[in-house]
Amino acid sequence: MKEHLDRLIALQEADLRLEEIAERKRRIPELVEAARQPLLTAQATRDSLKQEVDKLSKDRKSCEQDLAEQEQAISKLQDRTTKGEIKTNREYQAHLVEIELAKKKKGEIEEQLLILMDQVDTKKKDLAQAEAAAKEADKRLTAEKASLEGSVGALEEELAALRQKRETMVVAIEPSLLRTYEKLRRSKKGHALAGVSKDGSCMACRLHVQPQVVAEVKRAATIHTCEHCQRILYWPWEPVQVVPKQERKTDEVEVEETAETTD
Repeated sequence: MKEHLDRLIALQEADLRLEEIAERKRRIPELVEAARQPLLTAQATRDSLKQEVDKLSKDRKSCEQDLAEQEQAISKLQDRTTKGEIKTNREYQAHLVEIELAKKKKGEIEEQLLILMDQVDTKKKDLAQAEAAAKEADKRLTAEKASLEGSVGALEEELAALRQKRETMVVAIEPSLLRTYEKLRRSKKGHALAGVSKDGSCMACRLHVQPQVVAEVKRAATIHTCEHCQRILYWPWEPVQVVPKQERKTDEVEVEETAETTD
């Protein structure tokens, strides 16, 4: 019976591996998409920074234009003084105030321009770093995608080999036992068999197994199932050696019989 259990255990290992490989193959598109996320994040950061740089650059150009217009306005005001357009002292004082206000406004524009220039430089540095990060993320994605998609072939080869091996394995298993295994495998998510722990509990459902059953599972003389989860039980630890009783020698038996007759 131990031989039958060993075959079932090997079959379960093969079936679980088949399911694992099939799941890995199914998840490859998901893994590729997950690997794409860092690139998408890096690209979003880069695009956002590029928009900021474009906006700040436009603001700077607009500010430079305002500064040029303000300088031109100041130049025209100063020209009025030299051209004799101002006739009275009152007009002259008002004109000086106007020039002063124009220069103050020019100073404000210059200050704003310096701030914008500093912001543009900072954002351009950030943009350069973001572009480098996006390129690096794209390289990593290309490598990971190639690795994942390249593993499909190896997985398919392993699947084919395991399926062929399984066909050979099932032929060697007693039909009724195989039917029981298949029924349990479908209802127990692939785990038709369960080991018995050293403390005497089912390693699948974690519930207690009767000591007598544990003893018989250790000997593997017959098939036992867990009374709680119905899985086929086996002993995954060191094998239990069954020592047969030694037969008494014939001469020892004759001596005993003679002694009984004498008495």
